[in-house]
Amino acid sequence: MSLFKARDFWSTVVEGDGGNEEECDTGCLVIANIDNAVPSADKVIVGGFSGNLRVFLPQSHRNEEGEETYGFRPDHVLLETTLNYPIIRLAAGRFVSGNDLLHLCVLHPDRMAVYTVSVTTGQTGHGHHSRLSVAYQHKFQRQAHSLAIGSFGGVKGKDFIAVLSLDGIVTVYEQESYAFQSFLPGFLLPGPIAYVSKSDSIVTASSDWCLQCFKYQVLASATEKEKESSNSNNNSSAKGKRFAPEWTRQLNGEALDIIVMSPPEGPTNILVLTTRAIYCFKESGVLRFLKKLEYNPSSFMAYPVDNFIHICIGTYTSTLLVYKETELKWASQLPFPPVALARADFTGIKGAVVFLGDTGQLQVAYLGTDPSLFVAPPTETREINYNQTDKELAQLHRIIKASTKDTGTLVGGNRGDNDLLVSGSIGTQLERWLGSTKVQDPDGVPAVPVVVRLTAHIPLNCVRVNICVEKPLAVTQDTFVLRTICDTSQIMVKIYLAESYIPTSLKVSIIASYVSQTGAPRVITSTIEVPLRLVVRPNTPSKEADHKITIVTNKAAVNLPELFPDFGLDGNVTTALGLQYYGGPDITILSSRTTNRYRLQSDSLAALWLILSEVIHRLKSYWGHSSRRDGEELELGVASAVPIHELFSEIDAHLMRRKKLYELQAQLVQRATQFRAVQRRLLTKFKDKTPTPLTNLDNLLEGTYKQILQITDIINDSVRGLEEDGCILSCVVQVILELVRLQTKMTDHEFSLLIASVSPVVQCGMDQGWEETTDSSVTFLLKSVLGRGSRDAAIAPELTMPHDTIKLKKHLGILFEKILKAGAQLNISAPTTNNIDTTEDTHSGDEGEITDVVSSEDIKSKQSKPHDPTSVPLGSRLGEDRARSARVRSARLMSARRIIEERSEDNEAESSYPDSGKDSTEVLVSPNEEEDTRSRDLESSPPHIVDTSAISNSENDDALPDHDENDGDGLSDPDDEDAFNAEVEEMEEKAEDEESEVLNPSEVKNEIDGSLHAKPDVFSGDIEKLKKQTSKDNMIESPADVLVDGDLDDLW
Repeated sequence: MSLFKARDFWSTVVEGDGGNEEECDTGCLVIANIDNAVPSADKVIVGGFSGNLRVFLPQSHRNEEGEETYGFRPDHVLLETTLNYPIIRLAAGRFVSGNDLLHLCVLHPDRMAVYTVSVTTGQTGHGHHSRLSVAYQHKFQRQAHSLAIGSFGGVKGKDFIAVLSLDGIVTVYEQESYAFQSFLPGFLLPGPIAYVSKSDSIVTASSDWCLQCFKYQVLASATEKEKESSNSNNNSSAKGKRFAPEWTRQLNGEALDIIVMSPPEGPTNILVLTTRAIYCFKESGVLRFLKKLEYNPSSFMAYPVDNFIHICIGTYTSTLLVYKETELKWASQLPFPPVALARADFTGIKGAVVFLGDTGQLQVAYLGTDPSLFVAPPTETREINYNQTDKELAQLHRIIKASTKDTGTLVGGNRGDNDLLVSGSIGTQLERWLGSTKVQDPDGVPAVPVVVRLTAHIPLNCVRVNICVEKPLAVTQDTFVLRTICDTSQIMVKIYLAESYIPTSLKVSIIASYVSQTGAPRVITSTIEVPLRLVVRPNTPSKEADHKITIVTNKAAVNLPELFPDFGLDGNVTTALGLQYYGGPDITILSSRTTNRYRLQSDSLAALWLILSEVIHRLKSYWGHSSRRDGEELELGVASAVPIHELFSEIDAHLMRRKKLYELQAQLVQRATQFRAVQRRLLTKFKDKTPTPLTNLDNLLEGTYKQILQITDIINDSVRGLEEDGCILSCVVQVILELVRLQTKMTDHEFSLLIASVSPVVQCGMDQGWEETTDSSVTFLLKSVLGRGSRDAAIAPELTMPHDTIKLKKHLGILFEKILKAGAQLNISAPTTNNIDTTEDTHSGDEGEITDVVSSEDIKSKQSKPHDPTSVPLGSRLGEDRARSARVRSARLMSARRIIEERSEDNEAESSYPDSGKDSTEVLVSPNEEEDTRSRDLESSPPHIVDTSAISNSENDDALPDHDENDGDGLSDPDDEDAFNAEVEEMEEKAEDEESEVLNPSEVKNEIDGSLHAKPDVFSGDIEKLKKQTSKDNMIESPADVLVDGDLDDLW
């Protein structure tokens, strides 16, 4: 916080008995001329809870060279003794009758003693030594807390002592004699106490954060009346004068200390330090100023300078702040948090600040800065050697390149050269969990021990280890911080089932993070799996179930006792195994002896996920053993349908839970707003000087508060329900993805792309939920990888919670239909441009739509010779594609013009027929044939001349463009008609711009004029001839116009 530090003048450490640390508090430090030396010199008196009392005289001294030096010396200790009782307060004053010398008052928990410090002149050059003698002492019947000293009652030249006990009794001692004691009204806990001489009153802080002022005469007179009442046994006389504080002021926190400043000239000020502010009151209780604090204070002191109050506050952040009333003037850093502050004058320094720490650190310091004697030397003027500078720069570049070459040093993996190795092991035996869990099972819930081993090759500091498990699994402690690791450290935890729903994974992630010796942060991750027996137990197999999955293999069926040896199954039953989740559904595993099949069945589809993954893993491990390998790899398949509708049901349930939680949160916000509004209205009525009726605002406030509590409980239940629905949805998604993988024989790369689009990870605490993120990723996958659109052109919309799941379910249905039925391949690295020859290839994109007809022999010859894009330079390929695009657009333009001319000539021919009054079926085509012709013309014509209004609303308006196997354009969703038309117009403008850039305008004009003046053929009514003519016009005559590579989806 501060740029400056307190300058050390003198420091030492006060030790307790046996060399242990001393414990000190606010009242354990006093500055006074306790030995009454002449001339006067301040001494530092320090006490502690161990009973040790020490008196120091800090001062400067001269060394052998005559220079003035500072620091602690043994001869600075004037007195050191043990009083055998804890010292809780120290005070200096004129406590002995008969003289005006200063004496030391020491407050113990059960007694108070007044000591005289005398100095004896040494003999034979041994110097002076101090001696402590008891003047008098008083024993208490109650435990003491604090004391106040002063000239009570207006006496002159004497100091009396008032002791406050833990139960609120104020006992006053007039020097050697006991005066009286009085009980403070409304007392609960003790606080600091002080005496105000100008008003002859005692101020103290109560437990209800109030500052109370009691007149000394009131305390004394109340005691006299109590005595008279006890002597006369008359209760009425005790009620003569009510014992109440003179004034009371409310504070904003617990009072830590009270200081009364009574200068000879000027007003008296009462300073109160609380945990949040510092107050300054006049002796009449009027607030003079208030300073709120933004830190936790530990102690303070005050002194006047030029009619202003200067306050020094010590904080628990080891900072000293100096205020001129409420204005901060100085801030200085301290070596320790001070619990007591004082100001003193010593030889060699005036106005020094004395700090006392809670463990006995004692320091005398001064505030300020040391002058800097450093003078920058003049810069050396020399000629720059550019060759040498270039060499140095090259060397620095090599050093930087070498240090940043390995990017894995910042986030390290599990490599052998790491400074830290992390490994985990699972216990073989399960234990009964005796802690709390929400799983209701008569046999209890098991727990498995996990041991994490950390091996450090070099000493490492502050290693943080996190152990993460998926819900509903829980770990006894998930975060560990190891201060130092030198060799090997072990961490042991237990993992158990905390909730009664189905877990999504049995993996345990161990994450260790630390900072290497080079200063680079590193993270190491290790993954292990807990056994299946932690969440399921053997049960009786069931014959019927709602959901069934059949797995087909090319190997003989394995006996289930051999596949699940850890469950201790009966060897007589080899084809059926029953399992049950703890507090959850049942699962049955069946194996066929003849058909090499396995069946998994359960009433819950989500419950099949862990068993399905475990069966697949164990089959691969069983047949992957070296003793069972026969040269044929294990192949797995699925003989049952993929349950897509069950996935849709879980999606609906999850979204419904999310919407309900969102509504509850909105309702909670509304109730909280109402609660604050009612509070403000009530506060306004309470502050009003004229009392007004509350108009049932108190009832409304209470009812709103109860509603907030009720809604909060419902939200907590909904959050737990959302977590359960998220786990169920995650399990169902993983079941669907695994079945799709087995049915389509997906590679790992394709499956990673599918699982990235349809993620099985369902987050419950994020603003962006699973539904909207999955819909966005699936839509992008359909338009880019599975379609013919550009991946770069796709713009992700803003993700918000959908109103329903219709669109998401439609997109998921199209995705799985393409993968399962159409056999679409997921390959994000495959080119999405139209570069593959097909027998009837419809290319569509930003440049238009082309139909190529190629013979089957050409297809076979081109498929037998795979195209190598690296054999042709990149610039040549781009140039060839550009020229090919120009020829394609030229042919498309001519075809479009011919079709328009033929339609216009047909209309003219129709009007010129003499038998036009006959039935239209005799001359023109029938309405059905006309509709077919129009649809074929729309298919063969380029998109920039398509009349979108002629498209029927019944032609699959709800499907994505990519859903059509012969239509691969990446246009917008046809549900949005305006966006669809706007994109068509944009493609028209783009095609016209590209045509104007590539084609010669004069050539285009000549070609169009020639085609318009040519004599058109009269339509004869033969639809087949028109079809042939249209196909002939749309064909590209040049072989170079046939593209070589393309999208695999065009084959379908």
